Amino acid sequence: MYLTSYAALTGLKLGLVEPGWTFFFQIANTLILFLILKKLLFKPVTEFMQKRQETIAGSLEEARKKNLDAQALSAQYQEKLAQAREEGQGIVKAMEQEAEMTALQIKKEAQAEARKIKDDALKEIEREKVKAIQALKDEVAEMVVLAASQVVEKDFSADEHRAFIEKFIGEVGDTKWQN
Repeated sequence: MYLTSYAALTGLKLGLVEPGWTFFFQIANTLILFLILKKLLFKPVTEFMQKRQETIAGSLEEARKKNLDAQALSAQYQEKLAQAREEGQGIVKAMEQEAEMTALQIKKEAQAEARKIKDDALKEIEREKVKAIQALKDEVAEMVVLAASQVVEKDFSADEHRAFIEKFIGEVGDTKWQN
């Protein structure tokens, strides 16, 4: 009722907004409330949001750097792995070459040993041959001495016969025995 009487006195129409002191007080209260909220609420919230945005940006940058570091470490790992493979292949090749060299050395040593055994056997055969020829010469000399002493009744001593026959066999027999 108060409003209706005020409207009747002032001649204004009643509506949603009536120009008057209450209207100005409401606008002033709204502005004061806005300034207080801006100072106490909007500014700290804005600062908090700004700090949060910087923290998130820093975290993203740190994550990007760590990702780059991880990629660099992965590349180093791959390079070291490739080097290790190459070294392993080099070691295998070196071991194969060493094994081949050892096999060749063993083969050469075996061939040298076989030649030595063969040469030793040939020398032994030659010594036995010389012994056999000497023994044969001695037997022939004894037989000739016996035969000569029976054929010739001359009085040669056995030593003289033996020396004579050995001299004869030595001069003539060497060429025949060696052929």
